[in-house]
Amino acid sequence: PDIATFSSGYKLKAVTREVATDLQFARLLAVKENKNFRVIFGSNSYQVIRLSDEFVAKSRSFSPEYPDIILTNANAAITFDPRGLSNGSTVNVANSRGNKNVSVAPTGRVAIE
Repeated sequence: PDIATFSSGYKLKAVTREVATDLQFARLLAVKENKNFRVIFGSNSYQVIRLSDEFVAKSRSFSPEYPDIILTNANAAITFDPRGLSNGSTVNVANSRGNKNVSVAPTGRVAIE
């Protein structure tokens, strides 16, 4: 079997799960701290930022471990308010094996599609 193909598929799934988990983390922080949090995406990285003071709660870059991963988001950011609600958006995670979407509903629910 082609190990590189399988490996690429596993990497895509792993990064997709990590993005979804960190979006849930940002929502949890927003509710816990009663502040707005925003997840700002780059081409293969993102940051979870508290908007009141621009504090970076988490920063993640996939370049070292997953250089072929590309993140795209039409809004370039997803914001969660203190009630856990969001502006609703979708993040596309892609590599040579394919792509997956992580969607955030306006209710704040995070789902992998």
